[in-house]
Amino acid sequence: ERLFELAVEAVGEVDPAFAEAFTALAVTKNFVGSPHIDTLNVGPFYGLSLGEFTGGGAIAVECSPFQVAEVDTRGKFGKVDGRFPHWVTPYEGTRYSLIYYVTSGIVEPQTTAIFAPLPPSPNATEKSAAAWVPPTSFEP
Repeated sequence: ERLFELAVEAVGEVDPAFAEAFTALAVTKNFVGSPHIDTLNVGPFYGLSLGEFTGGGAIAVECSPFQVAEVDTRGKFGKVDGRFPHWVTPYEGTRYSLIYYVTSGIVEPQTTAIFAPLPPSPNATEKSAAAWVPPTSFEP
């Protein structure tokens, strides 16, 4: 329960409207997956990764048949439309991730695979202006 509360608080600092709208939260440890599409999503998702890992761990997204982008989520949120093919790049070590989904409601049009970082909300702290950092009491 406490992890969920912290997760809602964290995404609320970067996108308060999304914090009210997301319908599912996946918490993973050392997730490795092949390229896939999130067929149940009705819009973009947010991802955040934490832990002691090296060599990658970004979300790779196929933006077009000829372009793949990598979204770095290490210690910060990345916004990706999971209805485009995506996967986690290879890494070594221990990687935790929080993935916030919207799986019901109005379907948002698929316009872009990745999104620029949002400016911090007016209620965000100075620390969260660049990227949300878990509180020192956070233990995955």
